[in-house]
Amino acid sequence: MSGRAEVRRGSKGRRAVGLLLCTGLLAGVSARPIAAQTATDEPPKLKFYGDFRLRSESDWDSMQSDGTLRTDRDRLRVRLRVGFTYAYDAHINFGARIRSGNPQDQQSPHQSLGDEFESKPFNIDKAFLQGTWGKGWVWAGKNSFPFWTQNELFWDDDVNPEGIAGGFSFPLGKSKQRLKPTLGYFIMDTSSPSTSNRYSEKSHMAALQVAWEMTFQPVDLTAAAGLYSFDDNPATTDTALADLDYDIYVGGIKAAFKKGPKPWSVGVDFMKNDHTYPSTLFNADQKTGYVLGLNLGALKQKKDWLVGYYYAHIEKFALVARLAQDDWLRWGSGTDTRSSNFEGHELRLAYAFGPSWNIMLRVFKVEGIELESATAVAKEDGKRARLDLNIAF
Repeated sequence: MSGRAEVRRGSKGRRAVGLLLCTGLLAGVSARPIAAQTATDEPPKLKFYGDFRLRSESDWDSMQSDGTLRTDRDRLRVRLRVGFTYAYDAHINFGARIRSGNPQDQQSPHQSLGDEFESKPFNIDKAFLQGTWGKGWVWAGKNSFPFWTQNELFWDDDVNPEGIAGGFSFPLGKSKQRLKPTLGYFIMDTSSPSTSNRYSEKSHMAALQVAWEMTFQPVDLTAAAGLYSFDDNPATTDTALADLDYDIYVGGIKAAFKKGPKPWSVGVDFMKNDHTYPSTLFNADQKTGYVLGLNLGALKQKKDWLVGYYYAHIEKFALVARLAQDDWLRWGSGTDTRSSNFEGHELRLAYAFGPSWNIMLRVFKVEGIELESATAVAKEDGKRARLDLNIAF
């Protein structure tokens, strides 16, 4: 049996384990009958929320892989998201959210202005059922990425996976420490055989993360380690990445210091794809990434300010590029940002007009780590600036 076949068999095993564990979590919540609601349960509650962003964006000095320059670009963009949650009781709730943006672009809900005054599309961004009990929780549907992250370099906050996830939060002794294991199984793509109308799963992601939190004066510490396994990553505009498997280990630690004139934090992430690719795949050995972040200040109250700096080094196959951030660079297509094979810097400055109203400037400078393909003659690079006015309710 070939190595590829062995990988396939292993991924099916992971899929079965993921399904069993997540189904067990869901069964634990569902086992509590609706009839068991008592007078002590909270009454039904309906809550609405949302946010609006007005963005000015500029891209310049961006080299393409063929050695030519991309045209400088200035855009005015908007983002609008509106959602709700409905709590049946203290244990069961469901929610949904709609967002602006191209429905084929999972990385961005932003919509450019200047299309002859055309109406802008809205899409279902979230739709989920969630249960909580004791120290555990579980949800099924389409919802936020359930694993702890401190930035978007591995996973874009706008990408909401579809499937089932669950976890627990355990206190450790009498200290101010908690252990938080989280498990998820997500369907990325389905196909319908030509001989049948029955849909079958084509691509999936299974993940397990264990996070540890410790709170004490004058610092809060958070550390996490996880494995994210992708089977048959769906085809993208970057054909070199289509139908690949990934087994990515991601670890991170963050220290947030609360004392002093201003709060500040420092964090580090490391990612390593442990999957073996054929040597014929260009840049097949480029499978490591790391991120360093520093922030001074916060945006919690009126007149708060923040200064931040990030350095990132993300090799070609260190992550699934179409699921990571789309902030740093302009590479890829209008619906799939190619967010790997780069290193660079981000500087951010922000000021709060109120608890849910702020303005933030982010400036990026990136360059390619290696040539993008066997036919490339130059390493890509680019510069970008984004000024965002953010309002939430």
